Amino acid sequence: RLLRCTSFVMSFPNKNSHGSNNRDDSNQANNAAVLITIGGPLALSAIMYYANRFRRSRWMAEEERVHGHETTHSVIDHFKFLILDPESTVEEANKRRTTSYYLKMRESHSKSLVLGVGSHFKLVKLRRKELDRALHYWHRGDQSHRTIVAMCDETTRRLLSDARRRILEPLEHSDSVDTRGVWIPPLNIIPENDMHVTIALPWWWHTIRKGNDELTRDMAQRFKQTLLLKFHYSFEIELERIVLLGGKVIVALWRCVGERTTENGRVVHDRHGKNIDPIVRLREEIIRCFITESPDQRRQPLTYQHRMNDGKDSLTPAKLERQHTIKGKTPGMGVSADGFIHTTLCRLPLDCLSSQDIELDVVHRLCREASATLNGHRMEIGSYRFLETMGEGGESNPCYKPLYDETIDAPLQHTVGIAGDITEGKKSQTQHQQLMTIGPARNFLGQSSTAYSTESDERSVALSALFRPPE
Repeated sequence: RLLRCTSFVMSFPNKNSHGSNNRDDSNQANNAAVLITIGGPLALSAIMYYANRFRRSRWMAEEERVHGHETTHSVIDHFKFLILDPESTVEEANKRRTTSYYLKMRESHSKSLVLGVGSHFKLVKLRRKELDRALHYWHRGDQSHRTIVAMCDETTRRLLSDARRRILEPLEHSDSVDTRGVWIPPLNIIPENDMHVTIALPWWWHTIRKGNDELTRDMAQRFKQTLLLKFHYSFEIELERIVLLGGKVIVALWRCVGERTTENGRVVHDRHGKNIDPIVRLREEIIRCFITESPDQRRQPLTYQHRMNDGKDSLTPAKLERQHTIKGKTPGMGVSADGFIHTTLCRLPLDCLSSQDIELDVVHRLCREASATLNGHRMEIGSYRFLETMGEGGESNPCYKPLYDETIDAPLQHTVGIAGDITEGKKSQTQHQQLMTIGPARNFLGQSSTAYSTESDERSVALSALFRPPE
């Protein structure tokens, strides 16, 4: 009714209507001009901000994927094509793996911004979903997987734990799902006592069936036999760098240490060793012992495909290669084949990290600083843990409440004399001894040293005597 009355009144002519309309048009034009003048730059700024925000939040910038974006000169480019096999030396494997580490680190820097989730309700919902995903297999209650790891020693655990604390400190994170700040669940931070190096994954997630315990013991026994029969002695690895891998996982990356002989006959232990790379050879032997049978057929494959087949039909090589997960899931094997050696320290839940945008540049910088501080730290791998877990510890911690846990020591190296006498090899030096200065300078600790001389009757003297002024 009001609309009809209004339309009736407006139908009468008004002598002032033309003048008022002109003034209104002029005012509207002025207002439009002001809005365009003020709103145009604001709209353009907003568009540029969100465009830059989206670009920075991508996993990898488009130009980084274009070959030749930087210079064509590279020191490491040709190492990307090295193919590792059981005969690869420490020097060859280290060149391949450290090249891969560098490229992964460069790609991870493209993830410098994590977008926030503005809605607190949505943020909490995403975080609960993230926890459910991390504990997916544990919630099912009928799944387990088997893995072989080498535990970090006490000194290494302490160093890596301290480095992780310093790297995460600027984020001021919390483990409460209701926080509006940075959220990192306890499952995503590996406990210090559980820090380890993943060696192999003999059996990926599977449904627990009858005879599962017996199968696990058989696999552990098979692994022990491989260590002994293939002479896999203890060896050392050396810390290469700490990286926020993929912008979401903080890992410590390692390289192997080997022996090489200098021109004057001295033996040096470093990353350029000429002996066979122990980790590549060990992983290849583990895969071989589980997926192949021995020539006398006394050792049968221990894989899911073979056990489910149970002699019903023949398994072609192509089918075996496609179905086995041990090679694809074992780090450094499979498609990449880069000899990857890592220790997982922490996972960042990027989809629900915070309600605000989070800059990760400071985390990348602290990773580089920690790498510069800890690079070259060595750790001995002389024992292994064969574990079967149901996933209660999350994605990266098989050491939490395992179904099966057995520690297996690497065999000692023995020397057999011509008369058949056997001399047991000495165990590797302790961590304290490894951190000591090597060579004659060890005598600063009060020991004595025989001066280098061709005279056989020269007596042992303390090293401090060498610095006394002449009489």
